[in-house]
Amino acid sequence: MTRSLLQLFCLRKRTAHHKKLQIYRGALPYELVEKIIVDAWCSFGDAPARWRFFRVIAILSKVWRDVLHEVVLRYVFIETMLDFIAYERLLSRYDPRARYLSAVLNAVDFTRFRVDEIAKHVPQTRFMCLAITVDRRYYFDAILQNLLAKTESLTHLRICWPPLRDSFACPPSSVVISSVTHLHVARHPPASLGSILASFPNVTHLRLGTPCFLKNLVPYMFTVRVLILDAPPQYSVHTVSQAPALIFPSSIPLWNICDALEHGLLNSTASYPGRIIMNAGKSDADESMVTDIALSCQRYGVAFECRRRYPPLWQPSYLDSRRWDHSAWS
Repeated sequence: MTRSLLQLFCLRKRTAHHKKLQIYRGALPYELVEKIIVDAWCSFGDAPARWRFFRVIAILSKVWRDVLHEVVLRYVFIETMLDFIAYERLLSRYDPRARYLSAVLNAVDFTRFRVDEIAKHVPQTRFMCLAITVDRRYYFDAILQNLLAKTESLTHLRICWPPLRDSFACPPSSVVISSVTHLHVARHPPASLGSILASFPNVTHLRLGTPCFLKNLVPYMFTVRVLILDAPPQYSVHTVSQAPALIFPSSIPLWNICDALEHGLLNSTASYPGRIIMNAGKSDADESMVTDIALSCQRYGVAFECRRRYPPLWQPSYLDSRRWDHSAWS
């Protein structure tokens, strides 16, 4: 009797395995399906197109649907109310497993999702891209407390505020995010960068998109070993008032790198010397300034590299199309 039961069990096991092979036979390799879906899912710039893609792929086959759910739960986009509602439905059936999050935050429109509502969906996120489209006073502190402090696995963070005239200064916060090692501040409020950096004491790779006096940031950058600076040509600065924007032929001198090096920027160590990467304009019209910076870096033992990549009048964007490009951090 026992032997008969064992034979029946083995037969059912072989049948189930055969059916599983039939499902995957003739299908593309799992890794290729995953890459196709990841590339497509992360390329959409608007929510309706993103979720139309989701519905179409979900009915192709069980294999594609399974891979799709895995990708969508790993790369989370909460940029509109449509996104938020769709993820609410998904997470009623699946456990949260987000590793990448892109979120658009609006501090005024409370008919949208709130920061704390996002946090419950992404507790294990490692890479986060935050765009603040509408700011209000003390909003950054709310983001620190209700979102960033609740994602203990977070290591890479990109954050972008509205233009200068539409954002509020960030006062110092008591909240400290120790897990973040790679920080990209694409655009920051006026006179706030020191307060922002103080909340991330363990950052080793820092990228800044808005020119500022670097010497004022030296006390907040003791752990930084790689500093990436965006220095596009013909840089425009929008003031708080309604006056026309100020346009500079080059943003390189606005960083005051040589002065910052004299004040201890990226003090080198024998084991891990500091490094500055400057993302400049494609033209070499500012070559003499770049040469001066390179010589100053050499004097203080800091490695320097200038990458020619930006067209005139380039400005930081809320959502970088290459938001998950790891080369942006090094």
